[in-house]
Amino acid sequence: MEAQAECWTSVPVKVIQNNNVSLTKDLTIRDILDAIKALPKGEAPGHDGVPMEFFHEYVEEVVPTLLQTFMAMLKSGVTLASINKGLITLIPKTGD
Repeated sequence: MEAQAECWTSVPVKVIQNNNVSLTKDLTIRDILDAIKALPKGEAPGHDGVPMEFFHEYVEEVVPTLLQTFMAMLKSGVTLASINKGLITLIPKTGD
């Protein structure tokens, strides 16, 4: 409870103008490239079954489509319900 209270007190009540400008600017190809570079390699794929290595390998091919898709969602204010889906899989480990 203490950690939760500390977390909520550290969240600003209002977004300041500098942050608002940053949060509402159009995405760029560089934003998408940086996000893909930050994706971890060697992890289980998401619910769509596409491993992160796919995005690393075909970055030049997927970036324009991803940018167009994300910008359409931001401008319309409508996102697919599946964009926030996650899949948690328990993997038993043996030994040390």
